[in-house]
Amino acid sequence: MLIVSARKVILVVGLFLLVASLTLQGQTTHYFDQRPFNLGFTMGLGVASYDMSSQTNQVDPSTGRVVTRVDMIPKPGIYLGLITNMKLADHWDVRFMPAVSLEERDFLFYFDSTTTNTDPVIRKKIESSNLNLPLTIKFKSDYYKNTRVWIQGGIQPSFNLASSKKVRNDPDLLKTQSFDLAYVASVGIDIYGEKLKLSPELRFTRGISNIYVPDRTRFPRAIIDLFSQLLVVNINFE
Repeated sequence: MLIVSARKVILVVGLFLLVASLTLQGQTTHYFDQRPFNLGFTMGLGVASYDMSSQTNQVDPSTGRVVTRVDMIPKPGIYLGLITNMKLADHWDVRFMPAVSLEERDFLFYFDSTTTNTDPVIRKKIESSNLNLPLTIKFKSDYYKNTRVWIQGGIQPSFNLASSKKVRNDPDLLKTQSFDLAYVASVGIDIYGEKLKLSPELRFTRGISNIYVPDRTRFPRAIIDLFSQLLVVNINFE
């Protein structure tokens, strides 16, 4: 899937931009980056997905229908957050960026037509309102003509604020763990103004552990595992 290859694109583009920028001659820093601590905010649009494994020929225990295939459809979402940035050295920062992301993924369950008299395809979804707490290290190039390119990476604990007893006990809903831990990687460019630094960013996060919960749901074994994925285009303001 396209979103799965996003981490490779971020790595290749980030390394290319850094190498190209570091070969240029110019001022090594900007007065804005001489501050030991900066604050800001971020907003963006993302595409939420899962790295999913599934298995076919699973029987729906309530109806006897046979699931022949499961497809997952990525959906757009919103990303809003704060930025706290602490300078470590001329090219290195540590960043803590608490944010909320509104995410949704759709699933299509296909049934063997010989075992069902109803719709052979059922759509289910997973909605989440996540509190994300990424902690990253940022490496940036030398300052050149009011810009610096950068890459960053780190870890991101997340908490699903939409988790509720109703969701956990409804057999028609797919369920996930309320806590997730992911790695995060991104590439961007800092554009300096007189009083504001604007930073377009391409960010990718991928969960480290399986968050799928098969309890109290139909077709529990049709899905083997789910690893969260989120590709976001952000605009950062500092």
